[in-house]
Amino acid sequence: MKRHSSQIGKGGAIVDRKITAGFEAVRDGCGHRIKNLCQRNGRFYGQLWHRKDAGKQTSRRFPLFNTDGTPAGTVADAKEALEILRHKRREQDLPAVGRCPGFKTYLTQYFVHPAFLRRRETTKQKDTFSLKRWGQSLGDIPLNRITYPMMSRFVNERLTTVGRSKEVLSARTVLLDLITLRGVFKAAFADGIIKELPRMPAVRVQEAQKRTLIHPYELERLFVACSGIKGDGEPVTKNGVQVRDYLHFLCYTGAREQEGLRMKWSDVDFTGHGRIVIGADGLAKNGLSRTVEFNGNLEILLKDMHTRRAPDSEWLFPSPQRGSKDVRAKSFRESLKRITAAAGVSGVGFHDFRHYFCSMCVMAAVDFVTIAGWMGHKDGGVLIGKVYGHLLDSHRVEAARKLKF
Repeated sequence: MKRHSSQIGKGGAIVDRKITAGFEAVRDGCGHRIKNLCQRNGRFYGQLWHRKDAGKQTSRRFPLFNTDGTPAGTVADAKEALEILRHKRREQDLPAVGRCPGFKTYLTQYFVHPAFLRRRETTKQKDTFSLKRWGQSLGDIPLNRITYPMMSRFVNERLTTVGRSKEVLSARTVLLDLITLRGVFKAAFADGIIKELPRMPAVRVQEAQKRTLIHPYELERLFVACSGIKGDGEPVTKNGVQVRDYLHFLCYTGAREQEGLRMKWSDVDFTGHGRIVIGADGLAKNGLSRTVEFNGNLEILLKDMHTRRAPDSEWLFPSPQRGSKDVRAKSFRESLKRITAAAGVSGVGFHDFRHYFCSMCVMAAVDFVTIAGWMGHKDGGVLIGKVYGHLLDSHRVEAARKLKF
């Protein structure tokens, strides 16, 4: 039986020629050739003119798939998939044509890709430094030829690199490098540049350590030091009242350092049950806002702060040096250093107040799902159970006594 092949000529007409790479024309039940449809090894392909760079066109065969992602198995399915391809061509949404770009070449595209641009500025800076290191290791190897051993070699080198702290880089730091690289592959996959995501090396990160709870008496010493006076008669910090309000706010909400500083009075709802919205500006760690309902201490704090609020500022914590502009405080880190030194409490950072909030919630027997919602965790409380579960030990006996059948 004579085998047929198909090729698109001028005007989209199909002309006969010898078999090309094993492709054969697809015919209907009457033996008529179906325009722009061919087959090889039982797989259907659609052949279309596709515009390249500089206005040039090329003829290319695209594998045809059903809407569920499975290969088209019948002529009817292939014809429907071909129509979808034609629509994508009109929308200029066909997969990229030509040789797969090299890694360093593609980075210039990735840095203007929506997946990269929607990240926070600090994240983009860290990702840029990480990808430049990847570029030094991988060079301009085509994306679809980057192999597992190539990535493993980079990982092993990083795990033996000494960082700024004069210590070997942690496994978590190297894991973040891999996450950044995976973002590049995901963007290339979404754009149709690569057909599948490569297998990434695994980096074993040490399990999260059990957090030690900052003691209430240490907190009280810190709050007293906020308004304290040094031996020379000068205050420990000039903005002591504001810093004390800020530390209380972190204790009662579990907000991260910058999340608390970015809070506006419009994010506070005193009506109804009372609540605040953290991350309403879209700059939270995971990009999502979250709601924290008033607890007794938080309500008292916010109402007191509202009576003392600066009338010319929309921020809960406006900058003391804002002048005629309404800008928020950028950081209280220097103030915290002075306060911890005056209080004689060492090793305390802003994140410890977030852990204090979570610990108090756990010991108050608040369910982990609710705590995760307040903290902004997306795992439904799994991390809280791992890190803070030990805090329940002293409460289990009492909980068992309350249990009745």
